[in-house]
Amino acid sequence: MKTERSICVTSRLGREQKQEIEALGRACRAWEPVTQEPFTDSEENIDPTWPCFYIYYENTYPVSFLGVFMPDKSTAEISGFTLPGYRRKGHFKELLECAQKELADKNLDFYVVSDGKSKEAQEMLAHMGKTAAYSETMMAAPLSHLQKMSFVPGTGIRAAEEEFQVEENKEEQLLTCGGQVLGRCRLAYFPGTVYLYGFTIDKSVRRQGLGRLFLKRLACAQREEIHTMLLQVGSRNEAACGLYRACGFQVTEQLDYYPV
Repeated sequence: MKTERSICVTSRLGREQKQEIEALGRACRAWEPVTQEPFTDSEENIDPTWPCFYIYYENTYPVSFLGVFMPDKSTAEISGFTLPGYRRKGHFKELLECAQKELADKNLDFYVVSDGKSKEAQEMLAHMGKTAAYSETMMAAPLSHLQKMSFVPGTGIRAAEEEFQVEENKEEQLLTCGGQVLGRCRLAYFPGTVYLYGFTIDKSVRRQGLGRLFLKRLACAQREEIHTMLLQVGSRNEAACGLYRACGFQVTEQLDYYPV
């Protein structure tokens, strides 16, 4: 029987497609101790209409998948999954080239993201001549803990706690006081989880307790069905890692970013 191969490119997964991709991811995680899961929700992208899902089919059966998470208009974070019996056949490379072609006019910086748990993935990246540009640490904390944190202002803070507000401006959450923006971040949602990225406090007011206050306010503003807060921080950013640990965040995985 002749094998028919095809690639599906889409900005949104149908229900059946999503179930198939999730099953593909489970099969890969059962084969190796990887912590990553397939990216399947384009609503988390800066523009959900951009093509971000690439599926490689053999005889109508999905054997390889590539998802592109685009948190802003400059970055494309690529995660890929190929069934164990279909590896070393160039499927991921084809999907990657397809994604680069489809998104060529967006002027994105492409990064393949790996948790380093897959021996075959590491061998593939090495064969492609890729080396990690930087590493990010994923951390998680229960909202119930963050909501109970106390605010101890630093010596440079003269405003009372109630004077600080969290406001939404387009895609960003802003920490403000007296009309001044002191912190900012963006939010993405997954089942039971809110994911923070781009979390930052203005340099002029760092180490004054405002990072802790911002996290608390964000946690208190979440819906009842959200139980966990996730964020990523540069593995070498000791100050930020120290803040998050002090707030109750625990390390769940480390991700390496390979420029394409």
